[in-house]
Amino acid sequence: LQAQAPHVSVRQREGSTLYIQCPYTPKASYSWKEWCRLKGGQCHDHLVSMSPQDLSKTEDRIGIKDDRTAKTVSVTMTGLKTEDSGTYLCAYYNNGYSPLKAVSLNVFKAHILGVLQGPSSTQPRSQATSLSNVNTFILLSVVLAILLILALLTLVTLCVRLHMVLKRTGNQEAEDIYDNSQGTAQLGSNGRRGSSKDDIKGPKYINLDLQSHPRPEDPLYCNIEPSQAQRNPQGGSVDYAVIAFNQCPRNDSG
Repeated sequence: LQAQAPHVSVRQREGSTLYIQCPYTPKASYSWKEWCRLKGGQCHDHLVSMSPQDLSKTEDRIGIKDDRTAKTVSVTMTGLKTEDSGTYLCAYYNNGYSPLKAVSLNVFKAHILGVLQGPSSTQPRSQATSLSNVNTFILLSVVLAILLILALLTLVTLCVRLHMVLKRTGNQEAEDIYDNSQGTAQLGSNGRRGSSKDDIKGPKYINLDLQSHPRPEDPLYCNIEPSQAQRNPQGGSVDYAVIAFNQCPRNDSG
């Protein structure tokens, strides 16, 4: 039987599905159809047999369907196992078995050859599409993670620079205030100013402590305290000021 039938070889991954089509002639349209496993050139295991009244039949993991319009018998084996490897025959019975197609099936383990070979032509398209979607998701996740890290680094750098600028500006302002206060205090070693009430009642005053003798031609100005002024009872007022030196200045004119 095997020698007379068209012969094909099929290699399938464990857990996949085998799908075979066996065309027949019109005289076999209303005959018994069968899918069997060969041993010694004869059908040893009659897996599925379908009567002329049936159009389809299923036994365990094997289904057989007869399309009398297309004159084709279709066989499906699901959940393939390594022990399913062998030679099968698709035949019809009419005063004896007539072979339609012989199939040599080789089922290999997925975890041994599947990883090395990658997706094969017999792999379901949905599984290949799912794998592609997973790879795309992983790639996008990596790109987004890199962009997020770069954004965080940029933000930290800007914060550090802003902190340094603010700190430098604060120190400069403090130095300017200190310099201004020092410059004001150097006008005289002892200086005091009247309160706001004194500003209203009388002129401002300041005590001068001269550290060196001025020259005669240098002008000298001084405000006095109101308590030191003597008023003229006859009218008008004159402010007096007394400037004392530790030693009398030298008068070149004599």
